[in-house]
Amino acid sequence: MSRLKKFFITLFLILLPISLASCSSESSNDVSEILEDLPGSFFNSPEINLVKSGSVKACPYSTLGDMADAFFENPKWREFESDSGITVVELTGELSYSGLPATALIQFEVFGSTFETSYLGINDVDQNRLVLAGLFSKMCEAV
Repeated sequence: MSRLKKFFITLFLILLPISLASCSSESSNDVSEILEDLPGSFFNSPEINLVKSGSVKACPYSTLGDMADAFFENPKWREFESDSGITVVELTGELSYSGLPATALIQFEVFGSTFETSYLGINDVDQNRLVLAGLFSKMCEAV
């Protein structure tokens, strides 16, 4: 285990009891949500880190991680293997679409040290490449 991971685990174990002790019962749901997200925050897979630290042509000077954090509400990243054996990194987040709240889902296929965007859905409706390019442009403006 790397020294950095050991440091973050130790820091987490020290700060967790302190943060829980200072929470009232009113915020217990918030604490649960934070604790649910903590493992992903510290222990992203190499594939998730590859995509989060990468960029797209629409925004070459910002990372996808920074773009997602600036644009989406509650961005979440996960990794899975597709039925065809391809590693997929998936980003979901809340946004406003045509003035209404919506959920976006972007999938990236990972090939070794490179990746490409393979899917965009908004509220479970497939979107085309033009909408994807527009979304990346808006995400870039938010950084």
